[in-house]
Amino acid sequence: MSTRLSPSSNSIRLRGLDALRGMAAMAIVLYHATDQSQAALPNNLLYYPARLVQLASSQAYISVFLFFVISGFCIHLQWARARAAGEEPNIKFGAFWKRRIRRLYPPYVIALALYLLLTAWTIGLDVTRFFVYDIGIHLLMLHNLDSHTAYSINGIFWTLAIEEQLYLAYFLLLFLRARWGWTVTLAVCLLARAGWMVFGHVVWLKTGFGLPVPESAAAHWFTWALGAIAVEAMFGLVKLPNWARDLRVATVLIIPASVISAYLPVIPKDTPLHDVSWFLIHPLWGLGFFVVVNRIVVSEQSWIRQVRLPSLISIFATLGIFSYSIYLTHELMIMQSWRWINPSHLQLVNVFLVVVPATIVFAWVFFWFCEKPFMVRRGVTTAPVNGSLSSVMTFVKEGFPSRAFLTTLRARFNARLHRVSGTAEPDTEPATATGAVGPTPRLANTYADSIAVADGQN
Repeated sequence: MSTRLSPSSNSIRLRGLDALRGMAAMAIVLYHATDQSQAALPNNLLYYPARLVQLASSQAYISVFLFFVISGFCIHLQWARARAAGEEPNIKFGAFWKRRIRRLYPPYVIALALYLLLTAWTIGLDVTRFFVYDIGIHLLMLHNLDSHTAYSINGIFWTLAIEEQLYLAYFLLLFLRARWGWTVTLAVCLLARAGWMVFGHVVWLKTGFGLPVPESAAAHWFTWALGAIAVEAMFGLVKLPNWARDLRVATVLIIPASVISAYLPVIPKDTPLHDVSWFLIHPLWGLGFFVVVNRIVVSEQSWIRQVRLPSLISIFATLGIFSYSIYLTHELMIMQSWRWINPSHLQLVNVFLVVVPATIVFAWVFFWFCEKPFMVRRGVTTAPVNGSLSSVMTFVKEGFPSRAFLTTLRARFNARLHRVSGTAEPDTEPATATGAVGPTPRLANTYADSIAVADGQN
């Protein structure tokens, strides 16, 4: 099955990837919000359903590896698009880092400040030498290199440090890919993982310093590189085997890796079985999510042809647009959730009815005030296209309705308020940015501000 996308389609945003972002972000929220203890389970018929939710949420942290694959996909997209268009890709180090820092660093610093303010307000801050060191290494985004700081301020910030370090390694990845191709490049990435594991062990034996291994960029370089291969496959630069888009293969890769991870603590350390299992877990998850991303790209082409987006994808794609804000702030809301939950309710009821909605709302507000102002706003092509293709191209280029989900809901609500007050206007759907109305108006709806926000996401 071909998934090749025209390199001229530079204004298309893959809503399937946004949906995967949204799903991954919510999985992380559930992982941190769900109490895994027996005390959180009811002593009635709901015991087993609640236990099932506990088990599922206990493995939701693997969504981090989906984020890594998507990150590699998005970062490499500019290079792949240029190469597919027959141009020589020109990714400049300075310009690249300027965009990355402007896009990601300010929201990160704001979130870091919020966590520190909350800590100062609740339990107080003890300004010691370690505290100053901890803040400094977090600002430099090197905190994942010290086991004392990897989880100190916020339990998820180590993954953001990995992202920044993988961006730095991207230029080495480009060199390897251009010089020797993907087979050698992936081998180097796996060797980097093995090398860091050995290096960390040697450092521990020689100095007693615990150099983090799972929290290192080298350990996840292979997974990140798979995302870069996926975007090249989308543009037809590389040809993937059919199994690379088969969700059954993804299941076979992800579930066994999760089982190995669950039982790894009972395997005796310093044994070949333990070392091999530890080495394989993350790459297996990466390969599984690589297949998922390839599958969603194939599905995206089908949705475009049908001018139809599944409702579930639409909902999660909306969350995906501000998934970075969800990721940055969800622990802040979880930490404060005790103020709003009802202790008499089942813990999972509080999670789904209070904690998750509060997390989404707060992240949405954070997005508009602390993330959106730093996003690169890209122009949206609005040149009219004659014939029946006009509405379809408008729909494809300007986005699926999930970009306007919240805005459209608000517009309808305001319209109904106006109608009640006697100043109602016809309950019409908003027009597209070009004024074109497609054969399926609901699907062709868009919102210019949301488009600009979405196009600047990466």
